Amino acid sequence: MYGLYYENVKMNLFSRIFKKTSDTKTPNIQFGRFTDTYKSDEKYEAWDKSIELFENEKYLNSYAALMEFLKTDEKENVSYSQVQGKLNFTIYQGSKLIEGQADHKKFSAEAKIAIMKKQHLGLLRLLLEENFDLKYSRYSLDENNCICLKFDTFVEDGSPHKLYQALKEISTVSDRRDDVLMEKFADLEAINYHHTRQISPLEKQVKYDFYKTVLDNIIREFEHGKLNTFMYPGGLSFLLLDGLYAIDYLIKPEGNVMEMIHDSHDMYFADNITLVHDKNKALIAAYRTLENITFDDFSKELYEVNSTFGLSVPDGHQRLADIIDAQINDFDWYYQNKYYNYAKAICGYVVGFSLYSYSLPGPSKDLLILYYRIVYNHYFSALGFSDVFLYGNVFYKKNINSAIKNIMQQHHDRYPGLKADVRLLNFTDEYLFCKSYLSMLKNITYPD
Repeated sequence: MYGLYYENVKMNLFSRIFKKTSDTKTPNIQFGRFTDTYKSDEKYEAWDKSIELFENEKYLNSYAALMEFLKTDEKENVSYSQVQGKLNFTIYQGSKLIEGQADHKKFSAEAKIAIMKKQHLGLLRLLLEENFDLKYSRYSLDENNCICLKFDTFVEDGSPHKLYQALKEISTVSDRRDDVLMEKFADLEAINYHHTRQISPLEKQVKYDFYKTVLDNIIREFEHGKLNTFMYPGGLSFLLLDGLYAIDYLIKPEGNVMEMIHDSHDMYFADNITLVHDKNKALIAAYRTLENITFDDFSKELYEVNSTFGLSVPDGHQRLADIIDAQINDFDWYYQNKYYNYAKAICGYVVGFSLYSYSLPGPSKDLLILYYRIVYNHYFSALGFSDVFLYGNVFYKKNINSAIKNIMQQHHDRYPGLKADVRLLNFTDEYLFCKSYLSMLKNITYPD
């Protein structure tokens, strides 16, 4: 089922089953999109300081404190210097650099997106249209024909709240659009990308194999499966969205594939007027495009990055519980009527949608990720992870329970009294396990 890497997993399985937790191998591989929701107390103190300094008209010091707030604890994503009445800064967001400066009069920031080697009327019209969707920044061309995204403001109007939103817009839009524009317009040339970190050819191959496997399995199911998807379009939606979210989180493509997943998500949830049948047709069209992407084009989208701004919306565990409540009852009908892949897709949809759309508390997020690590254990093994949760359709109950307890322990200091009831897990088959895992996740006990 899992392509080129499955046999390697099988050969090395039994040598890894009985490894101690301390010997667990965890490769340095990024999964999922960056989130900036949960920061340390020191970061929030920097934010409060930035606001206080701004209100006292100490603008440059306020902006320096803002840069401290934007810095992550783990990575060097922001650098700045304050010399002789001037602040210079650089912010990393994926494949883009946002560079700017401030003095006692003005704050400005700019992201260079791509060099336009020759004028292209269609591209210029597209950028002009996209300008209307921007709230703080604007597209422009510099003297070297480089497409830029710019923002500037007088310091009196440049509150930390405004600057945060403006910098976030420049950062996230430029990071999303650079690869997409270069894919669409061949005359564009990349710029400011040398800070990205390339991954190994082996990792790229494993990810491409997984990508093709997910697409092929889903396409085969809706083309040749027994479910009447015209009568039950919701089941098809679960299947299609589950695959897209899994690809986005577990592979983390940075270019055209990422944009197609983003557009598919937005299209599906944009309104409640369009018929589900029509939304499914659009999703299937996206699948047809995705399945024709070659390894060479796909591999260009695979690289590691530092980021400063996240896109997911912060929310609490109750949001996840509500999502599980809203969808899990659909599982029973599909399972009882032996539409097993659709039943499992409902569970996968809940996990993928939650990780894609929300920035959840650490324990909830880690348990959602563990779901992926269990269900797609062969994929993680091929990437070099030594945890063994699954062999064929057989679950290793002890290892799964241990992993859940470890997550609880890791978050104990912040959430004393945090509990997950592993007795709710049902190991009868992979489908009932998936449902029971979500039931366990829904019923996590957070401290009051």
